[in-house]
Amino acid sequence: MNSEQYHALLQDLAKRANMADPSGLVDHGRVRIGDLDAVLEHAPGYDPKLLQVRLRLGALPQKGDELVRAVLEANYTSGYGGECVFSLYPATDDVIITMRVRLDEAMTAQELWQAISDVARHATHIWEGIAAETHTAASALPHELRMMPGMMA
Repeated sequence: MNSEQYHALLQDLAKRANMADPSGLVDHGRVRIGDLDAVLEHAPGYDPKLLQVRLRLGALPQKGDELVRAVLEANYTSGYGGECVFSLYPATDDVIITMRVRLDEAMTAQELWQAISDVARHATHIWEGIAAETHTAASALPHELRMMPGMMA
């Protein structure tokens, strides 16, 4: 997909997303999908058929090893065959899911919107489950074994 085709796809996607001002999407690749902020990155010089979509799921809670384990397991079991991965944006400690979308000239804005929305919904469900499980695991410890503020060495 060349730059002109991609630009037209974004214009259609902005309409599909009911954006009053499409400049955020067209100029910077930013769009809101449900409750999630997303950034679409297309680098035709690298690969004209590759679109990377990053969805911000939320801030990483201070829960320790259980959360890391749960996120890594989610990468393995729910990664859509390597097309999606959970990661951590180091500057803010935000948990991000990155998905790869293969673009072709026949792709419609509806198809792209549906693919991104499906992953956003599924990733949100996974993230909420991870956060809930981690919170439950931490609160299941006897009170005297739970980390309290000031206990870090």
